[in-house]
Amino acid sequence: MVKNVIIMAGGSGKRLWPASLGNKPKQFLKVDGKISLFQGALKLASHLGVSGCVYVVTHQSHVGIVIKECRNLSADLRSRLAILAEPIARNTAPALALAASRMLLDGRNEQTCLVMAADHIVSPFDEFSNSVEIASIEAEKGYIVLYGIAPLVPATGYGYIEIATPPNGASAKTFHSPRLDFPGTTSSPCYKVKTFHEKPDVKIAKEYLSSGCHYWNAGIFTYGNDVFFRELDLHAREISKLFDQPNETWFKKRNSEGIVIYEAAEELQSLYTLCPNISIDYAIMEKTAKSRMVRASFEWNDVGGWDAIAEMDTLPEAVVYSHQSSNNFVYSELPVALCGVEDLIVVTVNNRVLVCKKGMSELVREAASEDSKKE
Repeated sequence: MVKNVIIMAGGSGKRLWPASLGNKPKQFLKVDGKISLFQGALKLASHLGVSGCVYVVTHQSHVGIVIKECRNLSADLRSRLAILAEPIARNTAPALALAASRMLLDGRNEQTCLVMAADHIVSPFDEFSNSVEIASIEAEKGYIVLYGIAPLVPATGYGYIEIATPPNGASAKTFHSPRLDFPGTTSSPCYKVKTFHEKPDVKIAKEYLSSGCHYWNAGIFTYGNDVFFRELDLHAREISKLFDQPNETWFKKRNSEGIVIYEAAEELQSLYTLCPNISIDYAIMEKTAKSRMVRASFEWNDVGGWDAIAEMDTLPEAVVYSHQSSNNFVYSELPVALCGVEDLIVVTVNNRVLVCKKGMSELVREAASEDSKKE
């Protein structure tokens, strides 16, 4: 099993505006009405029983809320937590380079780690643990392992991972199960990655669905820290040259409620101003020959927008007066009346109102950007 976990808890929260705002992005929302998405990620990390550290990479402005979210954790897990505060948001490649640098300083460069987002929903744990175990074995061989989700619908909101041939030699017409090829079957559940694809249009997404070779990219990784550094140096020298010789002087270390926090000292702040804004997919994964994909056996939801939320049945019920209206979703602190309308998403929270047609929630980002300019 992996030795360490890196939880990426950055993000501006624009896709779930107005419930998530700049000071409280979506990873801190309780979409099931019980615990936040971030606490759910911590719960997964805790269940994995890692022997090393759980690194939380977040923006410096969110350190306070991260600490608050961790107050009810066990003393043992809090003692394994390390919060890495980024001075500037620079996307996932620099965030993971920062975590890799900290692991190097902590003497963990030869160890494996699981990288996961703080704002996804993963279940059940046993299936997740099983997939992580398979990925860990491949990571020990020197590969960077991704987790592919077998597509159930021709989704246009996800990036896709393509493997060379369908599992078990299945044809496009017979391939349908996301749970093929796991322990107990005769085939390996891990595959060489052929290529990556950006978010497709509907026509291409339908082709991906029927091919048996295309999977949703869950944005979860497992790799050895030393392997990550080598691939970063090979494919993204503009980042690796900034992070490959870390020093304790980069950090201002403090402790709060039993949790170690590493904030950026002046030297690290200067490095971040030189760092490109680029994702790990673009920086490494689309270029490396060291990638492998595990076919995930767990359920996964990236909670990518209000359309995804509208499909869930875990949110507390809002007070809705519906008259000759159908197929609407309401998330509201106030009673809402719907009269003669259908296929709407209505959100009223934080002194803001969102009315969106279902299937169009990608546009919420634009509204969030306009709102942030007026703050």
